[in-house]
Amino acid sequence: MDNLGDAELIIRVHNGDSTAYKTLVTRYQGHVYGLAYSIVDNWADAQDLAQETFIRAYTNLDQLHDPAKFAAWLRRVTFGVTMNWLKAYRPQLFQQIDGKIDLDALEVPDFRAGPAQIAEGRELADAVMQAVAGLPPKYRVPLTMFHLDGLSYQKVADFLDIPLGTAKSLIHRAQQRLKAALGAAVSEEVTPMVQEVFNEHKLPAGFAGKVLEKVPALGWERGKECTFVGALEAALAATACPCSYTNLMGFTGLAFRVRWWKPTKEIPQRWCASSAVGEMDEEILAAERATGWPMRVEFHPDERARQVGAPGLVASIDAGRPVLAYDGGLNMGVVYGYASDGQTILFQGYDTGEKGGEMPARNLGWMWLYLGEHRPGSGGQEAVRAALALAVNHWRRGSWKTGPGEYWYGRAALERWRADLLDVSGLDEKQLKSLFHVNSFNYRTLRGGRR
Repeated sequence: MDNLGDAELIIRVHNGDSTAYKTLVTRYQGHVYGLAYSIVDNWADAQDLAQETFIRAYTNLDQLHDPAKFAAWLRRVTFGVTMNWLKAYRPQLFQQIDGKIDLDALEVPDFRAGPAQIAEGRELADAVMQAVAGLPPKYRVPLTMFHLDGLSYQKVADFLDIPLGTAKSLIHRAQQRLKAALGAAVSEEVTPMVQEVFNEHKLPAGFAGKVLEKVPALGWERGKECTFVGALEAALAATACPCSYTNLMGFTGLAFRVRWWKPTKEIPQRWCASSAVGEMDEEILAAERATGWPMRVEFHPDERARQVGAPGLVASIDAGRPVLAYDGGLNMGVVYGYASDGQTILFQGYDTGEKGGEMPARNLGWMWLYLGEHRPGSGGQEAVRAALALAVNHWRRGSWKTGPGEYWYGRAALERWRADLLDVSGLDEKQLKSLFHVNSFNYRTLRGGRR
């Protein structure tokens, strides 16, 4: 599609081909961005203006009468969007530029501020902030919320628990008082200037989010198939008291656990790795004792419960402690960051790749594991004895039923595996893959040679 002309792409857009407009955006994004920057002299503002330009152009594409002249038309849309922005947020610059740009020749005067203008602007900004500070609190508070946080009149009213009309009146009166206090230092319209000054003091865009950078990749492709222990290792790596995957496997006894699963219609595989947490809490308790990290389990059975529980994720990440959670299936991963007050999280799981990525908190699994305040762990001989006791227990456990399925452990698991190896009649290819997943035989060869 890149080899099509503008006119053909416009026709395709009119016919509902969204990819055609994407091609136009890619083709002209540098042009639009460059023109916007040449006027406003600020990269971040120019980027916002470029995005607004392409949105405006798309919604008004029916006003383009000659599709072959899309470039010239887009240039004028860019100029219109930029000038509207200047009129609202840079009124003095707007007065300088208005009528002085030749779009056809692309002659744009240099309106960048010199040293004297920069100093003058700084003095004016200081004067605005001093005038704001001099306002009575009943005017200063709603005005500051309105400009600094970018809240609407309604949101200011809701937060301050006052009527909407009162919020509008207080903000309007505050602006009038500012105009009187600043006098001839400002143009006739004071609101854009106040907004421009407050914009310099806004919180950074990422303030509402946080990422724990020290959480390593989970490394499932490197043989770490126990997702509880792998996730716990990754979570603890971001703390001052980490613990290796090998030690955690030993401390929890999971290194010695062998399980065999009775296949069902829903879960046809037979072999089951020692990955799940929740059928028993002994591995969690063992990890707590050995590492000194207490763990609190929360259950969030549905999307609504997970949205309500999001502040807990935020609090834990803010405290520097990642959260372990099911990934929506039977595997555990790590929540290592958040945005949007925790409604969006950064998550590494078995199926999300090494680097993980964003996902809605409501899509997490039903069980979350929080790390508490660290204290000295048992370690040493005590941890070794506890691990050996768990190993013996796993070997002797026998079977455990859950719903329609059943697990066998230790000796019982090996006996069930042996029985299944001796009779593969009636098994489909998926079940055979699972059956021979635990040894080095080629299941296709065995299936073809066994009667």
